[in-house]
Amino acid sequence: MPIPKHHEQFYFTFVTFLVDDCLFRVPRDTLESQSDVFRDLFLLPVQADKAEGCSDTNPIVLEGILKEDFQSLLKVLYPMPFTRLPPSPDGLPATLEEWTGILKLSKMWSFTRVQEFAIQQMEPMLAMRPLDKVALAQDYGVTEWLVPGLLQLARREEPVGLEDVRKLGLDTALKLADIRESAQSTMPTWAGRYYMNPIDRSVDMPVITATGPRGSTSCDFTNRIRQVFNLQE
Repeated sequence: MPIPKHHEQFYFTFVTFLVDDCLFRVPRDTLESQSDVFRDLFLLPVQADKAEGCSDTNPIVLEGILKEDFQSLLKVLYPMPFTRLPPSPDGLPATLEEWTGILKLSKMWSFTRVQEFAIQQMEPMLAMRPLDKVALAQDYGVTEWLVPGLLQLARREEPVGLEDVRKLGLDTALKLADIRESAQSTMPTWAGRYYMNPIDRSVDMPVITATGPRGSTSCDFTNRIRQVFNLQE
């Protein structure tokens, strides 16, 4: 009888993690294929019977990671239609908090495709939450969210307040206030003054920072946002 061979796709090596007070045991192949961080971890030379993660008594301990965040990440990495967890209709995480945990861990561990997927899933959830959008953009380097989120904040009626400072930090909140206080006129502005006749000016080039009244969806602060936050187009 020939010696059986491992199937190239469906013979899994499992690995055990300890997160908070909970043990997780999952196929390690997916982690290796999706993350350079885990691929390098599993390449470290160790004796098979002493390798961390080989059993419940010798798990890989993930310090500083919330088990809820890790569980959310695993829902994406190992989608199961008949999971024992209470699933959303499509089996994926359903809340912004869950996807924020996924974004955090996927960035930390270089799950590039998962990170891109998380950003895509979070977009509609953040459409009416510009403060959270900008805060998350800052925390996790999602630069494509910065200008749209800041533009929504600059256009709103409410002034910059303590909640903005708490979520964005003082520096960003002050920059936002500066943008909101930009000259808002449909007329060109030169050297801080308005002129009925464009020929009558003290300098050669106009400085137009924004147009339209505050609270108007037509008021475009885009150029000013890029200037203040040093963002490329």
